[in-house]
Amino acid sequence: MNSFRLIDLPVKPEILRPQIIHFEELDSTNAYLLSRHPHPSGSIVWADFQSAGRGRLGRSWVSPRDEALLFSIFLKNNNQIAPLFIYPFLTAVGVLEALQNLVAPAWLAVKWPNDVLLKNLKVGGILVQSKTRASNNTNIVIGIGVNVNQNAAFFNANLPFAGSLFSIIGKKFERFAVLTEIVSALDRNLQDLQVNGPQAILQKWRDHCPFFGQAIRVDDGRQVYSGKFQDITADGGLILQTGQTRQIFHAADVTVVKER
Repeated sequence: MNSFRLIDLPVKPEILRPQIIHFEELDSTNAYLLSRHPHPSGSIVWADFQSAGRGRLGRSWVSPRDEALLFSIFLKNNNQIAPLFIYPFLTAVGVLEALQNLVAPAWLAVKWPNDVLLKNLKVGGILVQSKTRASNNTNIVIGIGVNVNQNAAFFNANLPFAGSLFSIIGKKFERFAVLTEIVSALDRNLQDLQVNGPQAILQKWRDHCPFFGQAIRVDDGRQVYSGKFQDITADGGLILQTGQTRQIFHAADVTVVKER
């Protein structure tokens, strides 16, 4: 079993725990929290390196040791109060709002469903997984990966549409400081969810997405569709308009088509 240490945050969140469980290495912070390790709701597990990190749609999430921010949050959720679909959107908003305190806000955007972009390059990804405990209660794990200090060469070969804070703006960041900003922003949004409900979170997400009305391609794993990104539904589905045809997607990859 890998050893860990507890790190106190310099902030006092209301919903998330004020101590971080920090590992030098884990196979996956999501897998750790989804297993039988007993932790209270709001627990945060951070690893300097993940040997088996995962992204959306079963992809690997690989990063050199000590250069990315890789952590997961455990929440006990009442499905009647907060539907599961809202958490990827809430997390993307929280990460973006945190990064606004570190880089020029105008450089940041979100892309459906949960990518965080800096100067149109992906710097953050989110993987939400769940286990149902009872009819109305679910254990949720939110995995967050933020590219912080990787150099440009790491991305150029295999990840041409991604980057890190350092590779894009040329400044190194202290990862714990970035983590603290994100925890604070996520906690504020979790409070907002409790008070104002999921539609308030979706509206925040819309406000940070510049791609409405633009041409996109949507790959659902079986077929690629082209059209305009019209909006998102009340449960977070992407609305694609192709001529007179309107399609809704809840799981797919989206590419923004650049004008020539």
